[in-house]
Amino acid sequence: MLKALVEKEKLLFALSKAQPIVDKKTIMQIINNIYLYTKDQRLFIEATDLEIFFRTSIPAQITEDGELTISGRKLYEIIKEIPQENINLEELENHWIKIHVSEKAEYTIAGTSADEFPKFANFPDDSEFLTVPSIIFKDLIDKTIFSVSFDERKYALSGILLETFKDEETDKLIIRMVSSDGHRLNLAQKELDIEYPLSKKKSVIILRKGANEIRKVSDYSEEISFASDKKFFYVKAQENQFIIRLIDGSFPNYEAIIPKAKIRSFTFDRKTLISALKRISILIPDPSYKGIKISIGPNRMHIESMEKKIGEAQETIDISYSGEPFELALNARYLIEALQVMKSEEVEFTFNDEDSPCTVIGDEDPGFIGLIMPMSLEDE
Repeated sequence: MLKALVEKEKLLFALSKAQPIVDKKTIMQIINNIYLYTKDQRLFIEATDLEIFFRTSIPAQITEDGELTISGRKLYEIIKEIPQENINLEELENHWIKIHVSEKAEYTIAGTSADEFPKFANFPDDSEFLTVPSIIFKDLIDKTIFSVSFDERKYALSGILLETFKDEETDKLIIRMVSSDGHRLNLAQKELDIEYPLSKKKSVIILRKGANEIRKVSDYSEEISFASDKKFFYVKAQENQFIIRLIDGSFPNYEAIIPKAKIRSFTFDRKTLISALKRISILIPDPSYKGIKISIGPNRMHIESMEKKIGEAQETIDISYSGEPFELALNARYLIEALQVMKSEEVEFTFNDEDSPCTVIGDEDPGFIGLIMPMSLEDE
């Protein structure tokens, strides 16, 4: 039965990474818990909601090997309040676990047998994994995850499309992520000068929750390694491992939506526009429907709120534009969120006509394009 001595801070950190994976709403009691087991002088922690499987491990002084499942939340909360730097864990006869603190204090938490806990599947061979800098993978997720659809009817849009392919001209590897909720689309890609055997484009759709958890662990690892098959997306980041069930669906032909021409375009200071949009949005009561009317003229952008039930707001900012005046309507929240993930000081905005989407790009954000469908001015 499990007997281990572990460092408090390492155990807390590992438990904190497992918490978001646990499915707290399921009627399957076993996956309300985390799975603890020992092997090769390490304590392993696993969690799953049957869509995402997570495993991590920490070094430990193992006296006896063992396994059990236990409430990860209860274990985390108790360990957090214990002042000692090292923690003694001991499995009891009934799969409960005893936490020995001192001669005056010890705690026991009810656990269960690990026999029915869904086991971690075998990973592909190392040769199938593509390894990239974590900062790149995180940046791609940051620039796409906010426009993933929450509409259950749009199943294929409820995750991030991940594509890997070779550039036909440079033969360099491209990693691209795309997301859309039907009203907007964000595309981000990076060109990598690394060797990887890839004969044709590979495309998978990763669950939003899975992408978010990968993003979190990327903060603690210099590299992310990933592979996929027909059903799962596999990720390794140091001692952290994920198996994420893929979304089985066809992502829309996003390339056909992105405008090729630039009939009307202007540039503006990104931070200035974000600030103006945020101030105007305060007087728009609906948190999701932030309708604004934009009037473009020579070197000026006039913005006003379309809904005036609780107040009116309007601002004018300087832009670089010398064409004919035009008007359009947008959801301000969509534009704010696209601009906030960009680094460029100056952004180019393109709007061709009422039936085509608006786009934002910037020189300091190579490979990124934010696309927003315009609203009807009749809604004013």
